[in-house]
Amino acid sequence: MEIRTLSNTDLMNRFSTLVQTERKITHLVLECIAEIDSRKLYLERAYPSLFEYLVKVFGYSPSAAVRRIESARLLREVPEIAIKIEEGSLNLSQLSQVQQAIRIRQKQESRKVQTEEKRDLLKKIENMTQNQTELILAKELNLPVITEEKERIHQNGSVTLTITFSKEQVAILEKASDLMSHTLPDHQWVDVITALAEKEIQRRTQIKRERPNVKKCEVQRTISESKNSDKRLTSPGLRKAIKPNLRKTIFKNDRCCQFKDPLTNKICGSVRFLEIDHIQPIWAGGDNSADNLRILCSQHNKFKYVKESGLHPLRM
Repeated sequence: MEIRTLSNTDLMNRFSTLVQTERKITHLVLECIAEIDSRKLYLERAYPSLFEYLVKVFGYSPSAAVRRIESARLLREVPEIAIKIEEGSLNLSQLSQVQQAIRIRQKQESRKVQTEEKRDLLKKIENMTQNQTELILAKELNLPVITEEKERIHQNGSVTLTITFSKEQVAILEKASDLMSHTLPDHQWVDVITALAEKEIQRRTQIKRERPNVKKCEVQRTISESKNSDKRLTSPGLRKAIKPNLRKTIFKNDRCCQFKDPLTNKICGSVRFLEIDHIQPIWAGGDNSADNLRILCSQHNKFKYVKESGLHPLRM
């Protein structure tokens, strides 16, 4: 059946089934890799290592090959994680992280980490994100904090900087990134740090950078189009601006996107690209009262707008 002809429900059900199948296949692939590794079959194929065999014969990227080898070897030692992989509570990245962290610990203490210790670690990182997994492993294995600052200059004049930030410094940068998310949608750290540096230079030198007239025209046209759109969708009068104090109150109360999945009641919770939304549209009798306002991320605000546009009497 053509996928575009599927209903929303059928599409989501199909995707769920495929994900479960993918997880099952993943742990079966790992079992094969573990057995190939155990039998050293890659040597018979004239490859010096399992890594080179997976990369050159099966086309895995180096990082993908490493993750699978690390995971396969852990699976061979702790076979019950196959069920966890199939359930989705553990993934290849986590298993690879465990193996790498254990190697650091073993080198640090000159002793082998026992299988039972590995089982305990795996249990603690179930259903965790990559960052959460990394933090848990660092604490549980008492891994050393590696503080480094390196600078590498390339032939085109660009520079690669390796810097270690403290927990507090990262929190400050993340807060700044969230506040700048409308102007820096890609959330690249190099853009965030550069923008902050530019603002500090501008503040201290009192020099305002001039923008090209073309961009000013584009901004004015966008504002004009937005106002015209509001006029078309607002009935009977024009949309009134939300008062600044009320806007601050709404952002303070919600703090994140409040869009809720009607089936699971899961709230989006995104803290990026936040906008104020009218729960009941102005054209449908809604107003600017606090009870009718909430915070949505830009994507869910657009999603809601598109659905409402189909119900608007002037659009039908």
